[in-house]
Amino acid sequence: MKKKILFSPVGGTDPVKYLRDGSMLHICRHYQPDIVYLYLSHEMMEYHRKDNRYVDALEHLGRHLGHTFDIRLIERDNLTDVQQYDIFYEDFRQEIQKIEQEMDDSDTLLLNMASGTPAMKSALLVMATFAEYRFLPIQVSTPKKKMNKEHEDRDHFENELEFALNEDNEQDAPNRCEEVKCLNLVKLIKLDTIKKHIRAYDYPAALSVAEELKGELGKDAYCLLQIADARIKLDHSRMDKLMAGKDYGICPVREGNKRKVFEYALALQVKLIRQDYADFIRGVTPLTVDLLESILKGRCGILLEDCCKKDEKGILKWHAGKLKRAGLFDLLQEEYNGGFKFGPVYANQLEKLIARKCGDERLCQKVKAVTQVESQVRNVAAHEIVSVTDQWIRERTKGAACSAWDIFKMIRQIAGYAGLAPEKSQAWNSYDRMNEQIIERLE
Repeated sequence: MKKKILFSPVGGTDPVKYLRDGSMLHICRHYQPDIVYLYLSHEMMEYHRKDNRYVDALEHLGRHLGHTFDIRLIERDNLTDVQQYDIFYEDFRQEIQKIEQEMDDSDTLLLNMASGTPAMKSALLVMATFAEYRFLPIQVSTPKKKMNKEHEDRDHFENELEFALNEDNEQDAPNRCEEVKCLNLVKLIKLDTIKKHIRAYDYPAALSVAEELKGELGKDAYCLLQIADARIKLDHSRMDKLMAGKDYGICPVREGNKRKVFEYALALQVKLIRQDYADFIRGVTPLTVDLLESILKGRCGILLEDCCKKDEKGILKWHAGKLKRAGLFDLLQEEYNGGFKFGPVYANQLEKLIARKCGDERLCQKVKAVTQVESQVRNVAAHEIVSVTDQWIRERTKGAACSAWDIFKMIRQIAGYAGLAPEKSQAWNSYDRMNEQIIERLE
C-alpha cells in the first residue's frame, strides 16, 4: 500500500560519477522508493558481476538514509546492440506492464528518464508522451548543468571510496531531480476526437471516448457529455437526474409535454444536420401528429383523449362513441365521404379537423402543406429499403419539390403555432450552444 517503485535503466554515469550521484542513485536519494527495478544491458551486467557497484551503492545509500531498498534486477545479458530503439520500446513496455499488474491504486511508479543510452531514453520518452501507463517520469540534470565531457575510468570502481567522496551526501547538496511534464499526446488526440464527435453531434461516440479520460476531465465536462448522450436519446429521466442542482441552461423549453415534443424536434433537426435523411423522414410523422395535437388543443379546444382510446398496445385510436359526444363524428365522416376509418390517429385526419375548426387561414395552409409533404414521403421511407437522399425527397414531394430543410422549416413554423418556439427563435440553436459549453469545458 502506497509503495513507491522505481524503474530505472542503468547507464554509464551510474551509480556515481565525478563525485556526484548518477541519475539512478539521485532519484533514489530524493524519492526513497520502496522497490527499485534496475534494467541492465550486457555492458552493465559485466560491471555488476565485476564489483556489484549498483546494488552496493544503493545499500550504502540506504544505510545513510535509514531506508531499505528492495532491489530487483532485470538482466539482459544478451543485449549488446543498445542503440536500437525498437528493442527497448517493446521490452520496457512488457516490464512496466508486469510491474503495474502488481501495483494497487495507491502505489506510485517512478521512471528514470535520465539514465541509459539515447535509444533507452527515447523509448521511455515515447511511453511517457503517449501515457501508456501510470507513472511519474523524472529527469535529473548534471551537476554542472551541461554535458559531461571529462573522461573518467569506469572499469575501476571502489564502492566504499566512491560513496565516501560523493558530494551529494552533504546536507546542503541540491536536488537535481525534476518531474517531467510530458506532453500527453494520447490525451490531446482523444480530446480532439471528442470535440470532433461533438461538432458532428455524435454524443454517444464522444462519451465513449470520454470514458477513457474520465479521471482527467473536469466534472462539468463529463457531466455535460452524459447529458448530451441522454438528450440525443430522448432519455429525459436520465437528463433530469444529471442536471439536478446544476444550471447549464440546456433545455430552452421546460414545460411538461411541450418539452418532450420540442426535444424530439431538436433531435430530428440533428438527424437532418447529419444527413440521416431516412431517419429524419421516419421521424417527421410522429412529430407532426404531436404538433397538430397541440394546435387542436390550443387553437380549437379539442382534446384527443376526448375523441380517442388507447388499445391494448397503447396505440391511440379514434373512438366512434367519443367522437359523437365531442360533436366530431359527422364532420370526419363528411370529410371522408362516409368512409372514415376508426383506426390510429394520422396527421392528415388532424389537419382536416384543424381546417374545419380553426379560423386562422394562414395556419391552416401551413398545416395542410406539411401534412401533404409528410404523406408523400412517409410510406416509402418507412416500408421499403431505399436510399433516402435530399434529391430523393425533392422528387417525391409532388409539386412542392421540397428539400429536407424545407420540410423542417415548415415544422418549425407549426411548432411556433403550437406554442413551443417561434421559427426563428434561438431555442432552435440549443444543441449548438450545448456543444459550445462542452468544448469550452474540455479546453
